[in-house]
Amino acid sequence: MGVDYYYLLGVTESATLKDLHRAYITILLALCIVLLRYRRQALRFHPLRNKQLEADNLQQFTWISEAYEVLKDPILRARYDQYGEAGLKHGIPGVHTEPVRYLYHGDPYKTFQEYFGDWNPFKEFTEEMTREQMENFGRKDGRGQIKKAEPTIVKLMLTLEELYNGCIKKMTVKYTEFDKDCQTTEIKEKTLTMAIRAGFREGASLIFKEEGNQGPNVIPGDVIFVVTALEHPFFRREGINLYHTEKIHVGQALLGCVVEIPTLDGRILHVAITNIIKPDYVKVVKGEGIPDSCNPKEKGDLYISFDIIYPDKLTRKERINLEAALFREGEPLQVLT
Repeated sequence: MGVDYYYLLGVTESATLKDLHRAYITILLALCIVLLRYRRQALRFHPLRNKQLEADNLQQFTWISEAYEVLKDPILRARYDQYGEAGLKHGIPGVHTEPVRYLYHGDPYKTFQEYFGDWNPFKEFTEEMTREQMENFGRKDGRGQIKKAEPTIVKLMLTLEELYNGCIKKMTVKYTEFDKDCQTTEIKEKTLTMAIRAGFREGASLIFKEEGNQGPNVIPGDVIFVVTALEHPFFRREGINLYHTEKIHVGQALLGCVVEIPTLDGRILHVAITNIIKPDYVKVVKGEGIPDSCNPKEKGDLYISFDIIYPDKLTRKERINLEAALFREGEPLQVLT
């Protein structure tokens, strides 16, 4: 479920709006008392430790204000109860048309003053906060923008067959998640499912918004899968075209032949070569390349080049027969003995 808002406010899932009000103000008063007591003993402690305690309590103020804002709203609360924090903030799984994703504005004082007036139990402390402290408190600048965690980049290794035909891939990724106390983190795993369209190119990116690492008062980072093609034993890809080199012996090069090409979708192409195959000859088979990912009905071409294999030696009889076959009037071929 992610962050447990009920746990933060110390209430049950059946809590009424009145219960939420009472729990919210009680926790704020408790935090304020802790800070006041600590201030009275400040000289007995190192100043940095004092600042850290204040920052921790102010951080807690942010979390409980967010929890209160969600749970007091019937619509947000219903979404949270059914789908948890992930569904509330990142969208509802399997729903293509969904409500706007919830994002806390990051200003706990705004939440407090909206429902409890202008009294601010933390005024004594926040008036002394610098801009740098406010950034650590969850703001990027004076406008209240929230920072976003760095994206997680993952290589998505795909075979040429998968890129040709398209496929469904499931990938397990690790990410950092806040525990219920909102102060400690742990490494967890999640499985993300993605549809690979036919014709995806190497280097293409698939982005899962806000499915990555979480952090204090930051928007979760994205998970970005970068398509990386595995080397294929038979074909080489360039754009939407395929390239293959077929080995043939010299007799086939001179007399013609039919070559069999196994395709990436399981068919066998029988390609007839009727021309004399010279070393630089290339046979082009139209429409047997890679689909265009933007228009799968359109495909590139297949380019077949040839590696001509010559015999290491010939017998005398083979030489004579070859001379007879290649003899031209006025240009006799002399067979070496």
